[in-house]
Amino acid sequence: MENAGCVTYNEKGLYRGEDVTSGKILAQMTTHLHELAHMWFGDLVTMQWFDDLWLNESFATYMSFLALTESPSLTHFKDTAWLYFQESKFKGVTNDQLNSTHPIQSKLKTIDQANSILDGVTYGKGASFLK
Repeated sequence: MENAGCVTYNEKGLYRGEDVTSGKILAQMTTHLHELAHMWFGDLVTMQWFDDLWLNESFATYMSFLALTESPSLTHFKDTAWLYFQESKFKGVTNDQLNSTHPIQSKLKTIDQANSILDGVTYGKGASFLK
């Protein structure tokens, strides 16, 4: 979770006593960069209500992949990162085919409704739309 000046993790992000694959590192790095993006877009510029939650999450998702591929010290992830981005996009397309689908941008009346749209449509499809 992002907070101003601090990203916190639960223990799932720590690999103790297990093999760390490049896939696990890639997933961890995109999560980290996603949360860092929130510090600039989401923490400093905050929506009044959850109607534009998709933009906050989609932008952070897209920026995490963009930062990963443009960083000079992470060039070994450049090709793999966009493949991982495609997986995120297809997760959104898959979620979009379910009965629980929703538009990327929705009018929301309750916090429970906001929680219900935090899925592949909001993250993957939204990030793909922004790309």
